[in-house]
Amino acid sequence: CVQNHELMLRAVQYAGMFGLPVMDHCQDDSLVTDGVMHEGLYSTILGLRGWPAEGEELIVARNILLAERTGVHIHCQHVSTAGSVRLLREAQARGVPISGEACPHHFTLTDAAVAGSETFWSTDGKALYPDADPRRLPHWDAFDTHFKMNPPLRSADDRKAVIQAVMDGVLSVIASDHAPHTNYEKEVEFDHAPFGIIGMETELGLALTQLHHRGGMPLRDLVARFTSGPARLLGLDEKGTLRPGADGDITLIDPDLEWTPTPAATASKARNCPFYGWPLKGRAVATIIGGKVAWKLEEDVLP
Repeated sequence: CVQNHELMLRAVQYAGMFGLPVMDHCQDDSLVTDGVMHEGLYSTILGLRGWPAEGEELIVARNILLAERTGVHIHCQHVSTAGSVRLLREAQARGVPISGEACPHHFTLTDAAVAGSETFWSTDGKALYPDADPRRLPHWDAFDTHFKMNPPLRSADDRKAVIQAVMDGVLSVIASDHAPHTNYEKEVEFDHAPFGIIGMETELGLALTQLHHRGGMPLRDLVARFTSGPARLLGLDEKGTLRPGADGDITLIDPDLEWTPTPAATASKARNCPFYGWPLKGRAVATIIGGKVAWKLEEDVLP
């Protein structure tokens, strides 16, 4: 994140000269300092240094002011707090060229996960798997570094606001924030572990499970957050569309395919994923790039 506001203003102005958006990781270092998890009940219980929501919201507010002044599109990356959502919603209603994105871990988990007490909550506030045998659901210990993110996992209210914002389009992009790390990097004290998880292979399954199947988000809108939303942001007119003549880059999905992520089936060399063992519904089954099949989940997916 650009900490100096004058420097950010100049960067936005120069980007505007070339018709480019500016994408910003919203983090005020003077407030965040050495925080390692969301500042709240669980950080107090665990004795971990807190990361206040305002550390994100101050930069979101700054970006809104600069976008409004310059008319240049600013995109706020991996939005995680209810306050940030409120600021973006109000600014967009005024016509400010400002947008944002969400990551699956922020609309799936809360800071309770760091304490080892997370429940698999759905978008309606009820248990995600109420009829499942608890012994078959994944469990973890407190201080598990696979739940150390940047920005951190937030409160249940923050999570609820992010979900609503993804559904109604205030957050127009879903991004994985894919951050691979080796096991030895993560197998240290929580304070010393690097931030981040791998997410490219689970983001679609989590979105379909949480937002579509449990939350009722129309499939068309969910797909747009992965395709046309990012394409419009980046000005890639031939991407994210099935319009005749557009680039033949297509992902085929089976929205009802039930599967469970496992380390053995992970394509990434990294294994820092908190979602191993989760029952998910919906998965990509084939990828077409430039009109040619690049990957298939099973040989009989396509003729």
